[in-house]
Amino acid sequence: AAAPRKFGFAPLASEQYVSVEERKEARSSLFKTIDIESTGAISFQDFLAWAMEHIKSKVLRGATPWKAGVGKLSLIQPSSAEEFVEFLKAATSSTSSPEHKDLYFHLLRCFSDADTSMSGVIDADGFDKLIDIAAMAPRKFGFAPSTEAMFKSEAERKASRAALFKTIDRDGGGTISFDEFLGWAMEHIKGKVTGGVKAEYQPMSIAEDASLAAKNL
Repeated sequence: AAAPRKFGFAPLASEQYVSVEERKEARSSLFKTIDIESTGAISFQDFLAWAMEHIKSKVLRGATPWKAGVGKLSLIQPSSAEEFVEFLKAATSSTSSPEHKDLYFHLLRCFSDADTSMSGVIDADGFDKLIDIAAMAPRKFGFAPSTEAMFKSEAERKASRAALFKTIDRDGGGTISFDEFLGWAMEHIKGKVTGGVKAEYQPMSIAEDASLAAKNL
């Protein structure tokens, strides 16, 4: 990453990840996608093939200098509502696409921001916070209304989200893992973009430090 970082096309690891653990998990997951035979090692040819496709996808999408994105939530950095929709379409159409990887880690960052106990699971109250954190991106481009516009009261909001939480918490354990949230979120997003979602709400400005603020960092 030294070359793209030199010209401003890639962030520092400290800007991209909130911890060493998150960085290692992200890169380990990426390594597994390159290690197709699951041998625990990759050759230069394996790396080269992945790198060429990765670079090609970046330049074809119109590589732009690194900016803060939606808060510091992730690598997803659309500059318009149209670009945001195209990104989501690509992310949900193929699990091997670079966009899918970026969306995966965006959602992981959202989940970790809501998991303030850092236990790896969240309850209904944590899910209530998670919905607002994950909604930052669509709200920024006018694809989702504000919480105030959706609900008449805090009690109504919590009741609605608690009911949604129960549909994700299929074993009734009272908590959900990231994988459970991810499965629901990907299907929810795919349903929106394939259904022809439109930016029909007032775009909302998002604070650049939103992700770090969620953990009081």
